[in-house]
Amino acid sequence: MTEAVRPRRRWIEPRPVSAAAVEALRESLQLPSLLCQLLVRRGCRDPDAARDYLRPRLETLSAPESLPDLTTAVDRVQEAIDAEETILVHGDYDVDGMTAAALLARGLRELGGRVDAFVPHRLRDGYDLGPAGLARAEEIGARLILTADCGMTAVEAIDAANEAGLDVIVTDHHRPGLRLPAARAIVNPHRADSEYPFDGLTGVGVAFKLLTALHRRAGRPAGSLNRHLDLVAIGTIADRGPLVGENRTLVRAGLRVLARTRNRGLWALMAAARVTPLDDRVPAEDVAFQLAPRLNAAGRVGAAEEGLRLLLTEDAAEAETMAQKLEDHNRRRRATDRRVTEEAEAQLRESFDPEGDSAFVLWSDDWHPGVLGIVASRIAERFCRPTIIISFDGDLGRGSARSAGGANLIGVLDECSALLERYGGHREAAGLDVRREALEEFRRRFLSEVSALSAGAAPGDDPAGAAPAEERPVAGEPQELEIDLQVTLTEAQDSIRIWLRHLEPFGFGNPRPVLLARDVRFEDLVRVGADGSHLRASVLSEEGGRLQAIGFGMGDRAAELREGSWELAFELVEDHWRGRRRTQARLLDARGA
Repeated sequence: MTEAVRPRRRWIEPRPVSAAAVEALRESLQLPSLLCQLLVRRGCRDPDAARDYLRPRLETLSAPESLPDLTTAVDRVQEAIDAEETILVHGDYDVDGMTAAALLARGLRELGGRVDAFVPHRLRDGYDLGPAGLARAEEIGARLILTADCGMTAVEAIDAANEAGLDVIVTDHHRPGLRLPAARAIVNPHRADSEYPFDGLTGVGVAFKLLTALHRRAGRPAGSLNRHLDLVAIGTIADRGPLVGENRTLVRAGLRVLARTRNRGLWALMAAARVTPLDDRVPAEDVAFQLAPRLNAAGRVGAAEEGLRLLLTEDAAEAETMAQKLEDHNRRRRATDRRVTEEAEAQLRESFDPEGDSAFVLWSDDWHPGVLGIVASRIAERFCRPTIIISFDGDLGRGSARSAGGANLIGVLDECSALLERYGGHREAAGLDVRREALEEFRRRFLSEVSALSAGAAPGDDPAGAAPAEERPVAGEPQELEIDLQVTLTEAQDSIRIWLRHLEPFGFGNPRPVLLARDVRFEDLVRVGADGSHLRASVLSEEGGRLQAIGFGMGDRAAELREGSWELAFELVEDHWRGRRRTQARLLDARGA
């Protein structure tokens, strides 16, 4: 594909913020003005809001009882524990589902529950509670099935469970369909009747809420579940739960628990991935790019139950064996997704119309279903267009969809539902099944609905507080680079790097601040990486500031950057190498000064 059809990065320089709000924070909190500017940009306009943001406390989490059916679910689970019934915890095969299932199994066992945990095989069993889960319940003699990160679309399976005399409690965070399953209880913050004040919980977050209520009823002390917040942090980050509100509170605490985890499987996984704690926490980026992919690899190219087994084992030797098995799966997964990505991009080279294609729907009979989501994410991000990647097995295609440009993906799929066998998910990501004979019509309709977004329509319900239509990014627009703050390199070295840690954890919904430095030049610039696609350099400014810099994917710009003065958009990160720590600029873009 030629460079001409790739989206350009359009810089959006910082808009002025209220000087009065910045000064009020500075005087009240005794913080640097630059940090106060960042806080105001993130919505913290008064000292109390800023304090809560800088030091989120678990004590401020909302009571779980305002979740729909929460009390009914607690009653039934407690009844099963008291009667010594076997409970089947049924998770999803992704990281959120694995961690949610492991959390429920561990938390219920601590209350005396007899629990068996299960996650389906992606290729053999498919998504959601289905025949495989019902067969496992029958095999172990369970009378109660408790789902984790799934169940909202399992209408037929739950009807079958009811006919067999089984009770089903659904804990999930995916958006309900037109018909709710006939479960004993459905605990989901996205239900229309939910009064829970935060709807961004992931599957593991909902599971944590249920366990919190159960432990409280059992008279356990407050915080008795906090040692399992490492699982909550991993599942939330892996599922791209927005790191705001309660998610940020849970993840911030969970990353500190992970640094000293007592979970043998997680400890072995970190050792295999060479992830080491940074001071008192594990960086969120290490979870997102090192730990989560290895757990996900089990469900993608192996059996997700291997990942669940790792999270539940109490045996150090077994943990080490399972972690190495996931390491092997991850190597296979990387090779497979590289091949599928190359073939998908080859399709684009043949058919992509940059003026007319508002989205991509690509398919093959020879793509591994386990890597479709990864490939869809990569293409959606690279070309800033919603993307669906489909693999066919006979007449039925299974697809993964990823959003871009602010498009409400599940809302778009709602408009195409008559052409789909099944679908589900949320704004950012979804899965679907489509028949081969409906594929071309589905593709046409999907692209048409995404184009309608560009024209100002908004299928699906926008969340409360969403930006006005004229301010929302449109699918297919050039990729934007929004600058948070202009700084000098000296300020970046001496002030901001110390305070940025208080804004962590960074990730989806709470991105690392993008900084702008003007009139800088490069020294010692070299191309690095196996294919020279990255660059490493020192950046210097007239006032004497100096930072080491790394530019991923910027190797082809090395020649032009050797000369002249530049404006840089960058993030500040801490680089660790052989026990040494230093501040580093992660370059995002550069333009002539």
